[in-house]
Amino acid sequence: MKMTSLQLLHKNMLVIGSEMQQFQITVGAISFDCLFSTRDTPHYILSLTLRGEHPKFFLFQVKPGYWITPYFGDFYDELAAALRTGKNTGNKLMPKEFLENLNSKIPTKASKKREPSAGEIIILRPDITEQRDRPYFNTWMYWKKSTNKGPTKENRHKTLMVLGPEALAYSIEKNASSKWSAIDMNKEWGI
Repeated sequence: MKMTSLQLLHKNMLVIGSEMQQFQITVGAISFDCLFSTRDTPHYILSLTLRGEHPKFFLFQVKPGYWITPYFGDFYDELAAALRTGKNTGNKLMPKEFLENLNSKIPTKASKKREPSAGEIIILRPDITEQRDRPYFNTWMYWKKSTNKGPTKENRHKTLMVLGPEALAYSIEKNASSKWSAIDMNKEWGI
């Protein structure tokens, strides 16, 4: 399904120079904290984190042309349970209808106020697995190329998601791991 609201939101994000936008969406009685990221490759990502006592995380790939496939595969049952649909309720989760409803609620105007902090990115993206208790950039740890060691895949993913593509390019070029802190010392990644 084409997500026209994401297309409009992204167009507006480009105007203000934003790579991520955070917002809330309510579907029935369920609320999601959402994060739209254009930092992910090869596709953009829309993540939905269920609010409440038992948060669940759902990750949607946004393919070229702002399409999300109306097939939820591995997380269909979890999303249906979260929405209180499924076998026991008499209601069935219809992926296309869910995406249409979602599309109608996504904001189309980007705002600097909705750019997430490092801590918010970590909360909204449980797929960032490295040092979740340390969301803030501290410094770089450089690896000698002769040792065949370097940043882990998880470190590079966190670098991209929290610091952006320029920091990831720096990490690759310099063979450097980003080091993280639990305390925000307002450090920039650039040298």
